Amino acid sequence: MKWKGKLIDHIFEEIKKDSEWQKTSERILIDPTIGVHLAIFNEPFLALIYKGEKKIESRFSINQVAPFNKVSKGDVIILKSSGGPVTGIFLAGNVNFFSNLTKSKFKEIERLYGKKICAHYDSNFWINRALTKFVTLIEVDKIKALTPFRIEKKDRTAWSILRQSQNNLLL
Repeated sequence: MKWKGKLIDHIFEEIKKDSEWQKTSERILIDPTIGVHLAIFNEPFLALIYKGEKKIESRFSINQVAPFNKVSKGDVIILKSSGGPVTGIFLAGNVNFFSNLTKSKFKEIERLYGKKICAHYDSNFWINRALTKFVTLIEVDKIKALTPFRIEKKDRTAWSILRQSQNNLLL
C-alpha cells in the first residue's frame, strides 16, 4: 500500500530534524528489529497520551488480531486520531499480552492497569470490553508530537503494521 511508505517517509523526515529524536530515527531506519505501527485513537485517549496521563495504550479484542503478539518494546507507534490526521509518535516501553481471559484475570487487568490506561474517562470502558479474549498493553515511552498531517488510509482497522519487527517473526 502506497500510503504506508509515504507515512514512514514523512515521519522520518520530521523526526530526524529533532536533536532528541535524531539518533532514534537513524536507528529505526537501519535496525530491522524495530517495528513500525499505526494506531488509531479516539478522544479523549489521544489527548491523554500527550498530557502524560495515559501511560499505557491498551488494545482489547475478541479475536487474535494486531497488535497482539505483533508489537515489541522499542517499536515505533504512530498516533492518528480517528477520522483525523497523524499527530505524533511514541516508542513502546514494556509490552504485555494476555489471552484466554477469565473473569478474574480480566478484573486483575482492570485493577492493575485501569488507572494507567485512563479507563475512568469512559464510564462503559470495562463493560464494553467484557467479552475480550486478547489484551495488549503497551507502555507509552518517549512521545513526540508532530505537525498534523493526513494520510490516505481507507480501511477501518484500528491498528496497522507498517513494518514488522524481526523480533516478532518467530511468535
